[in-house]
Amino acid sequence: MSVATSIVGIITSLCVFVFALQKFSRQIQYAAGDRMREILHSLTSTPVRGTLIGTLFTALLQSSTATTVITVGLVDAGLISFTSSLGVIFGANIGSTVTTQLIALNLASIAPVILIAGFILERVKIKWQKYGRALFYFGLVFFSLAVMVIFIEPLRTNTALLGLLGHISNVGSAIFVGFLVTAILQSSGVVSGLSIILVSQGLLSFEQAIGIILGANIGTTVTALIAAIPLHTNARRAAVAHFLFNTIGVLIMLPFLRPIINFIQYIDGATAQEVANFHVFFNIVSAFLFLIFIKPFARLVELVVREKKA
Repeated sequence: MSVATSIVGIITSLCVFVFALQKFSRQIQYAAGDRMREILHSLTSTPVRGTLIGTLFTALLQSSTATTVITVGLVDAGLISFTSSLGVIFGANIGSTVTTQLIALNLASIAPVILIAGFILERVKIKWQKYGRALFYFGLVFFSLAVMVIFIEPLRTNTALLGLLGHISNVGSAIFVGFLVTAILQSSGVVSGLSIILVSQGLLSFEQAIGIILGANIGTTVTALIAAIPLHTNARRAAVAHFLFNTIGVLIMLPFLRPIINFIQYIDGATAQEVANFHVFFNIVSAFLFLIFIKPFARLVELVVREKKA
């Protein structure tokens, strides 16, 4: 297989991955309808409950961006308070780790079965028919990753590509790459998933992959920031809180990165699984810390985004 064929194949499968991930999220939102918004409204009375709900919905939607944008909209509509939205935002980051775990567990191996099951379910008139299309797109997400691996395999010994990836020489540059690509693609799940695949193929080191994932955590906040520009003050605060939460979380984690890496690698497992485990560890610890200091964090956001004077 030529390099050109591999590159075209990777880009094509990446496009299918992005398409399937977006379609899956929309199908789940469509199937849940207004019920999802009602649950978010009724079960976010405390930050801890909000975190649990944010985790659950993001795990279902496979998109922290979708959860955050919905939350910003609910805040703008006055259905939940700014403080209540913080827990949902914290939970959205934890829920986003489900994608990387599923990829690391090689769910792609059963993707064809999921695809076929979704295709059949959508065409059978039973109670669960409305979830058939969502299941189909869920399978397509991981099927596209399996195809991507096929096209990446021949590039493992390509000196030009290895030289290009070698320019990601430290965690700082990896964070920048992760932020930039995620801001462009508007999906941290895509970038995190691609990082897991590149690690499994030996094209990225463990340190490079976790740097890209940390950058993706910051880059995923761009969509909500843009969406909140024309909205009311509390909605803008929710979007800014998402950005500050992810950015401050990364900055807090950086000085402790080496002992954290040693701890993750001590647990053992394949490198791809270690990267996925780091993603879980980082987001759970960040959420825990910010839940403890949620009141001063809320005040900080209110200082950053002040109420407009009449």
